[in-house]
Amino acid sequence: MSVVPTSTLPKCTRTAVIDLLFMRKHALTQTQILVMYYLLRLKTWAKEADDEFYIILSSKIESDLNLGSKTVEATLTQLKKLNLIETKRCKVAEWNPNKTYRGVAITELGKEYNLSHYRESEYQLARELERENETYRVENDAIESKNMKLEAKNSDLELENRILKEHLKADQELNGASIEALEEKKKLEERCLKLELENKKLKAQIEMKEPKKETSKEKNLENFRKKIVREYAQSGKPICNAVQNSNNWAIDTKFYINSYSRLSTYLPNGESRQIADPKQIDNFWNWLFYHQHRVGTLLDEKKVADISVLLPFLGLSIMLDDKFYKIESLKAVVGGVKVFLSNDRGELMEIGNGYGSKVIDVGKCWEWFELCSE
Repeated sequence: MSVVPTSTLPKCTRTAVIDLLFMRKHALTQTQILVMYYLLRLKTWAKEADDEFYIILSSKIESDLNLGSKTVEATLTQLKKLNLIETKRCKVAEWNPNKTYRGVAITELGKEYNLSHYRESEYQLARELERENETYRVENDAIESKNMKLEAKNSDLELENRILKEHLKADQELNGASIEALEEKKKLEERCLKLELENKKLKAQIEMKEPKKETSKEKNLENFRKKIVREYAQSGKPICNAVQNSNNWAIDTKFYINSYSRLSTYLPNGESRQIADPKQIDNFWNWLFYHQHRVGTLLDEKKVADISVLLPFLGLSIMLDDKFYKIESLKAVVGGVKVFLSNDRGELMEIGNGYGSKVIDVGKCWEWFELCSE
């Protein structure tokens, strides 16, 4: 049930200003022009719902204008069709928070109704104030929009400034650390240079005091082969084992010279066999000539080669065929070591000993590393 205090609402003025030109333009009846004038005066006394709409009850219009309910509703419908007014449902909490009431607003077309005959100065002033207020509202909206853009830009600039400060701080810390690292590197280089000079002086002193030892290595392959055949043909002792070349001999295969002065093998199963393939024979003598220190030495196939002397070279760069390679990794195997290098594109390659084998003698590898890294 409505709790609207209709009896306390003020009475509408009993004097109406009829705009005959407005009436003729929109073909309004006497009743319709009277209701139109009534609605124009709502803002002077009716309940305001928002800036445009004012609450008006059908019963209030009927009471003030002494009209029937059907006439009132039909008139409001016609005025809406002519786009002279707008209506919508509005809530008034102090009346009834669960009920809606009709709100009426005058359109721009409806505001053409001329009230200049009634308090002309006040009417004209009100119209001018409305136009001025609309101008100010548009300007204010533009200023607010500009302020929002400036605030957003200022926020972005503040964020960018904070990021730049953080980057500057990080750069300063990094530069400080880099300077310290460079100073430390410079000290280490100076120390290494000093130690290198001292080492060269010591080597020179030792060479001056001690006579050079003559090497026992044979310089000619054919002479070397004849020498080994002559020494090991009569004794029957093994020459070597763990031969790692392109023939992929088993590690525990032993090589010796048989009674016919021919190269033979003791296989792991104890079988003796003479090598007949010329290529295998040639590969063996080339490998043995390069590894002369292995003559007369049988390696324990279960023992891993000691590569500790090569570990300091890991990560260093060496030059091969006018190109730099990085010593990437070393793998100890029976008979020597396998060496893996990487080029400037990070591609891995395994190097050989020059005789078809990927296994390199530790001592030879050590000498080679020192030579290539100088």
